[in-house]
Amino acid sequence: MNARLEGRAMSSYDMRDVDYKTHILIGRTSAGDMTVIGEWPHVPRQSEVQQRIDGARQRYTVYLLCTPTSIIPADGNADGTRQRGPSSR
Repeated sequence: MNARLEGRAMSSYDMRDVDYKTHILIGRTSAGDMTVIGEWPHVPRQSEVQQRIDGARQRYTVYLLCTPTSIIPADGNADGTRQRGPSSR
């Protein structure tokens, strides 16, 4: 998945604001590539979603409005502790 917000790469800084109320609009191409084209900290109105779809730089074959079911930090376990690699056992 291409985790970009229409030309802006998402960083770990962006993850601070992601919670279970976050809504993410993803565009998917016929080749299977996915791009984040919108995100909201609340349930967006249909008009807000449509505005992002209409403003997308690329046309997609399908749009997905999603909420996270799991939020896992990239640098550790879900409980916030760092994962131990094979050499640290």
